[in-house]
Formats: sequence, C-alpha cells, structure tokens
Amino acid sequence: MAKRNPIKKHRLFYILLLMIAVLVVLNGRLFWVQVAASRNLTKHHIDLVENSVIQREKGIVLDSGRGDFFDRSGIRLTGKKLSVLTVFPVSHYFPENKKETEDEMRMAQILNVSFEDWSRYIVDLKSPQVWSIAGHPVELSEQQIQQIQALQLPHTAVTQLKQRYNSEPIASQLIGFIGQNPERITRQFTDQFHSGELQLTSEIGGSGLEKSFEPWLQGIGSTSVSLFTDAKRNPLSGLATRIFSPQNDYYPIKVMTTLDAGIQQKVEQIMYKLQVKEGAVVVLDTENADVVAMATQPYFDPEHIDLEKGTWSNKALKAVAPGSIFKTVTAAAALEEHAASLEETFECDGELGKYGLTCWKKDGHGTLTLEEGYAQSCNIVFAKIAARLDGEKLNEYANKLGLGVQVGWQGDLMEQKDFREWDAEEQGQVFSADTPRQDGGVKAQTSIGQRDVLVTPLQAANMVVTLLHEGKVSSPRIVKELRFGNDRVMDTLAPKGVDGLPPSIAPGTAKLLLSWMQNVVDHGTGRGLKKASWPLAGKSGTAQVINKQGEEKVNQWFIGYGPVDKPRYAVAVLVQNMEPDQKNTSIPLFNQVMDALAQQTQ
Repeated sequence: MAKRNPIKKHRLFYILLLMIAVLVVLNGRLFWVQVAASRNLTKHHIDLVENSVIQREKGIVLDSGRGDFFDRSGIRLTGKKLSVLTVFPVSHYFPENKKETEDEMRMAQILNVSFEDWSRYIVDLKSPQVWSIAGHPVELSEQQIQQIQALQLPHTAVTQLKQRYNSEPIASQLIGFIGQNPERITRQFTDQFHSGELQLTSEIGGSGLEKSFEPWLQGIGSTSVSLFTDAKRNPLSGLATRIFSPQNDYYPIKVMTTLDAGIQQKVEQIMYKLQVKEGAVVVLDTENADVVAMATQPYFDPEHIDLEKGTWSNKALKAVAPGSIFKTVTAAAALEEHAASLEETFECDGELGKYGLTCWKKDGHGTLTLEEGYAQSCNIVFAKIAARLDGEKLNEYANKLGLGVQVGWQGDLMEQKDFREWDAEEQGQVFSADTPRQDGGVKAQTSIGQRDVLVTPLQAANMVVTLLHEGKVSSPRIVKELRFGNDRVMDTLAPKGVDGLPPSIAPGTAKLLLSWMQNVVDHGTGRGLKKASWPLAGKSGTAQVINKQGEEKVNQWFIGYGPVDKPRYAVAVLVQNMEPDQKNTSIPLFNQVMDALAQQTQ
C-alpha cells in the first residue's frame, strides 16, 4: 500500500479552509445585501409615508381633547360643538370652467356673502381655516349644511368645531380660564412635559375649576381635519378630507358640577339688571350645602383675559369686611357664654362715647333686648355685649360657624391626597396677627364685623346652612363627580363637613338665631322683603371700607334663607364699594334672587 504524501494532505486541508472562508464571506455578503435591501425597502416605505404627509394639507384642530364641565342636570357649561365650514387652500386661481364658477357662486350665496368676497378669501388663503366673521366661527344652520354637502366642493368640509367657552358664558369666574404658562408646566407637570404629553405652549387651567381639575381635564390627543392632495396641492380623488381623532371611549373626562345652569343664568341677569358693578351672589342647597349658583361681577370673558384688571377673580371666594352679618357670631357667643339673658335690656342713644362708636340710627334705638338689637342691627347693643366677652371667644365662635377657615370641599381624590376643590379660596379672619384681642375698642369694632374681620360670600351663605343644620358646619361642593367619556363614574366627591373646627354651637342656639332672622324681615332692617314670593328670613350688613384710592366706601350684605317653613336655599349677596349715601342694593338683589328661586321650583 502506497504511503500518503503529508504535504499534499496539508495542502488539501488549507484548500478546504479557504473554501469555508469564501462561503462564510458569501453568506455574510448575502446577509448584508438582504439587510440593506430590507432597510432600503423600509426607507422607501418611510419615504412614501413622508410623501403622503407632504401631500396632506396642514390640519386644523377641531377639538383639543380637553375634558368639559356640566351642570347637575348634564347641561354643558363648556365645550359647545358648532357645525362649521373648514376651508382649505387651493393650488390655482379658480374657477376654471362654468361648473366651477356656478358652484363657487352657489357657495357664496349659501354663506350670505358676495362672490367677490368669497373668491378673494379663497385666493388669499394660505392655510386651512374655519369660516369666520369678525374673528368668530360661523355656526351653520341645518339648511346650510345640507346645501354645502350637496355641492361637494373638494376644498371645503362641514366639520364639528368644539368651542371651549360659549359666546355668552355663565359662571365664568367660577369655571375659570385656560392659557399658556410654561413655568407652571415645567414645575407642576414635570412628568407630562418630559413625556411629551404637554409642551411649553400647551394651554392649562389658569384659574377656577379649570385650574383645580387640570390633572383630570388633560386629554389624550386632539381631533383634527386634513385634506389629502397631490404634489400640486390638488385634492386626491377618493381621499379628500379625513378626520384624525384618538379612539378612546373613556376620554375626555366629564366634570359634573352641582350648578343649576338655569338658576345661574338668572342670577347673573338679575345682577346685571340691578347694575351691580362689583359683588357676588352665592346660592346653596340647604340640604347639603351644594353650590346651586355662584355669580360675580364685573363681567369676565374667558376668551379675552386681562390679568391686571382682575375681572377673572372669583369674588365669592374673596374675604372682605362683613359688617353686621357678623353680629350672628357675636349673638351666638353671647347666648352660649351667658354674656346676656334674653330678658335683659340695653340702652342705645346713638353712640358709645367710650370708643367713639356710633349706631347707624343717629338718634338711637332706645331700649332694646338682645333679640331686638339683632333685628334692628343696633351697634351699641353688640358693642356692650362684646365688652363682656373674651376676645378669643369671638374668634372661637366664628370658627364654630365656619368663618375664619376654608370651608370649600377638600380631601382625597384618587391619587391627589391633599386635593382642594376650590382654587384661591381665602380663609378670612376675625383678628389680625398683631391685634390686641382683649382691647375694649377692638372687641367693640369686631363684634359688629368691622376692624380686622374678613368673610367670604361662600362662608356667609354656608353659615346660614350651618344654623339650619343645628350648628354642624358643612363643606360646600361645586363638583359632585368625575365621569369617563362613556358616563361611567370615575370618582365621587361625597358631601362632608369641615374638619378641625371647635365643637359646634348647641342646636337650641342655632334654632333661636334662625327665628331672630325671621324678626329681621318681619319688623327689622329687612322689612323690604316682606312682599317676596316666599316668606324669607335673614340678616343685613353694611361695612365701612377704604378702597385702594383711599376713598370711603361701603359693602352692602344680606344673608338668609327661604322659604321659612321649609328652607330650600341659603343665599348670600354682596354689593361692594358703594358710596356711603347710595341706596341699599343688597336687599332688592336678595329679594329678586329668592323670587327667581321660587319661580324655578314651581
């Protein structure tokens, strides 16, 4: 047997290795060719998508996707939907033939404008626009919609535009406004900003409920309309306009308020009719302290915000001098601390020389009991009572009745553990921090709601509800629940009381004060209410104030409830910064609001 040549054997081995290497290279090249081909195909696909985007006219946002507010019956307070005409730019001057001319002339007729104005509008159009007049979108009638759709002009489309605020919004200070606030977005909504859900130019709640419920109102995407065109910007046959919208039945969120839209509107009309230039009205449901209406003057348009002018501020939540409505607190303290008996009498000759304090009735009321002093709103009686009280007791009883504290609903709301429903609610006060509370003159002024005392209209109306609930202080709600877009309940704000207050006044004291309020209307300072539709009860107040210009003004108040036999509503009205000699407007305002409530419940 022949012996193998070892050199030949090694040569064969290297040849085999070389062949394997070549195969590896070839396979590798084939692999990368396939990858490259795949990448080129993907790139080609991306190019096609990009081209399709290029061939789509810049869209116009019809709905931001933000959640909306509703009244207690489901009536929209924001987010009214308008049927409008969206118009897209065209690539050439039109019309090019007789039919196009006739169609465009017909469109002009439908829109009630001249053909020349309509032609000029189309020619000048550089981006998609909603047909508007004087800057306001024109809402189309059903007849106009049918006629426009029958024309089938490729550069127009009937669409649904969601208008954030109505042309004549109600409860505008309560609901608030939205606007750009880059600093707050980066500070408060850091996660949403970094994830791209919010941009620096995003509009967020700037005040009111828009601000309080911002985390829930943020939508999941906008709805827009676009027109597909070819490279020459001519509409593509079969594509035309397309609506792009996030498909999610759960969004946007619905915020269901406790407001009654009809009552709210009526209250605002009454304030306008009586020419209330500055003030507030709060209407609460006596059963649970829910806010039925909350109106503020001067008028505020959330579409045109002047931050410096301040008309956006909700005066129902701002604390001002209450005047004699605070005598309700002093009376409660006097009764429970036994500072005076019901039979005791006091003399009023019009002034209390010791402190330079005078009564509104210059020649005095003569001999009065505490009950009559309340009905006649006698300053002298209450100043004498205050001299017998510890200054701290005035503060304590104010707290017992829900004054000097924030009363608006607060608590856990899903992940927001320290949620406050009311934006910018002021706490108010009885004494300033450095005021000597045991000083006789301080106590005299405080007892009649002057000096440092500050109360909000919401607190004042809620104090009436507190008396009707035998001294238990309720926490007024303005929102009762959050719902998903499909109306499934997301969370509920259950009625509750105010935490952290001193023990409440006795039920007997509350009942007695309510009867004294009836005396105010029967033969006291509220006699002008005797002809109201309902039998009413309440307490008047006039507070002397100094405005920003250093001028002497007065705040006119009236708080009360009705009907007396079965109370349904507690109301507080405030007319601010009136001239000292001006006729009282608060009582007619209270009267007409109560008459409107009586009419509404028939």
